[in-house]
Amino acid sequence: MRPCPLCGGIAAPHFATRDRNRGLSDVVFRYGRCTVCATLFLDNVPDDLGRYYPSEYYVLPSAEQLEHLRAAERHKLALVGGEPRGRLVEIGPGVGGFSYAARRAGYDVTAVEMDERAAEHVRTVAGVDVVRSDVPHTALDALPPSRAITLWHVMEHLPDPWACLQAAARNLESGGTLVIAMPNPDSFQLRVLGSRWAHIDAPRHLFLIPAKTLIERAASLGLESAKLTTRDRGGLNWNRFGWQYAVMRPDGSKTRIAAANAFGLAAFFAMSPIELTGLRGATYTAVFNKP
Repeated sequence: MRPCPLCGGIAAPHFATRDRNRGLSDVVFRYGRCTVCATLFLDNVPDDLGRYYPSEYYVLPSAEQLEHLRAAERHKLALVGGEPRGRLVEIGPGVGGFSYAARRAGYDVTAVEMDERAAEHVRTVAGVDVVRSDVPHTALDALPPSRAITLWHVMEHLPDPWACLQAAARNLESGGTLVIAMPNPDSFQLRVLGSRWAHIDAPRHLFLIPAKTLIERAASLGLESAKLTTRDRGGLNWNRFGWQYAVMRPDGSKTRIAAANAFGLAAFFAMSPIELTGLRGATYTAVFNKP
């Protein structure tokens, strides 16, 4: 087991798993946990990581569908807070739902996306300027200062999340806001499900960083913690998803998918008294301000 890539601390083997979510290979992926910063990380990162992001990874919506999706993104705009003005940079926009909603709300939006197909879709359908790059910290350093930067479930995919965090801190204007949402390695679901937990998403998720570690690192870069929650609308949806995908299988039958959906919903309600107390939700959202 190699040392922790984020802090250099000694790491201990935590579990081994396969690509349970998409079933693209039978390779066994080993995850370790740092004894210093408690980050959970993939030890044997595949050389061909791109093959685990197939062309169907994104289901690209039409312009009409994007308009319908806009309402579902309002809770994210509320987390960013403040008057929708100035530059907002979204790292990893995916299908472009949030970038589109932010543009319609009044932000001057720039998206940074590595996938060529998704980037073109965000540019032409969502009407958002796109920088195509798989090195977001380099892309951020080349952009003008921003009022807001968001990473909605992107940080866990990055080979160097600290470099991205540092670039975000440099790029933000004084008074600017950074929002990061990611899987929670201190969650109740991980404790119960272990290597079967959907939010491991091996091998696409390279790092699962505890909220405490993220907040400490951000503070060292001059960013103040403004909000930490596992109970936002997105967090609640990810709680349900985690239980649902514990029994889901890639390319499952309609019957199995229906059963997994029913199980996920039942488990979500049954476990909510636990998951909604403390910092036990499947994911967390951290909001930072630059003084």
